[in-house]
Amino acid sequence: MSETSDPRVTPWQIDVSEFEEIESMHDQMQFLLRFAVLAPSSRNTQPWMFRIMPDGVDVYADYSRRLTTIDPDDRELLMSVGAAITNFRIAAAHFGFTASVRYHAQPEHDLVASVTVCETCLPDPHLSSLFAAIPKRHTNRLIFDHKPIDPQAWSRVCDVLERFPETFNVVLPDEKHQAAELIDYAERVQMTRPALRAEMADWIRPDDGLHTDGIPAEVFGVPRFLASGASWFVRQFEVGAWHGPRDRRLADSASQLLIVCADDDRVSLLQAGEALEHLLLTITDAGLQYSFLNQAIEVKSLRERVKMLADSKTPAQLLIRIGTALPVDQMTPRRTVNSVIAPTDHS
Repeated sequence: MSETSDPRVTPWQIDVSEFEEIESMHDQMQFLLRFAVLAPSSRNTQPWMFRIMPDGVDVYADYSRRLTTIDPDDRELLMSVGAAITNFRIAAAHFGFTASVRYHAQPEHDLVASVTVCETCLPDPHLSSLFAAIPKRHTNRLIFDHKPIDPQAWSRVCDVLERFPETFNVVLPDEKHQAAELIDYAERVQMTRPALRAEMADWIRPDDGLHTDGIPAEVFGVPRFLASGASWFVRQFEVGAWHGPRDRRLADSASQLLIVCADDDRVSLLQAGEALEHLLLTITDAGLQYSFLNQAIEVKSLRERVKMLADSKTPAQLLIRIGTALPVDQMTPRRTVNSVIAPTDHS
């Protein structure tokens, strides 16, 4: 396997036939991790590390990549790691393995889970059916077309909602406007905080093909010739008066809004992230589009109101919009697999 030449493109283009030529368990696990690192993460921080073990992989949260202002309790970070675990398990099923997860709940350790892999003649068909969607999944931050979702596609999404009834909650149509107002207001509140704007700016990248993480400015609709100044602009100016109404329009254009709910402990958040990736891959495979609008959950004083919209017993964690639109072809960059694999500890 050659080294990545363009972190925005090459990681997403995996020749699955290469797996047939791999003999060692270690190299097979490394190949499966190429799919794990395609998982979504807040601001594309990619906050994960892995250690290849004789019977699978250990999964670590990389707290050096945490968002201390936007996500001070690491809730979104842990859900991102959970999404990577799901991608790994799906890839394992596709190539004829079962993968079971054991969680590590101790908050003082970076090791969050161990995934044990075994060859099988009967891999999980539900997992393997989502394999092709992994490289096709991209967050779509454009306005959706307001059209109702095709019933067959929505039925597939509902299958996931029914599989994880404690995790996903549909915002009722008559409450959609209230959700959009909360998102608008929360965005304005967030943009008054210099520390938060600075953290956002730290993860905005020029579209130069040199960065392996963060969000290219072009993804936000910033013209390429202005992209180099986008980070400076966000850092210097309160852009809430523009961002808030824009995000309200994004919410209003959605056919459905979903709220992800889970307890705030480490294991619950990892499992919520695993369920989330099941949902996002199903959305992708069904030909639908999605993006996140988490602002009202990231503002502590508004989080309880989002929970009330969800009519949930557990706290709100994420808000997702779903709808139909032209698919995006703007892929976010990824770090190389070698850069997220920790050396084996032989001590």
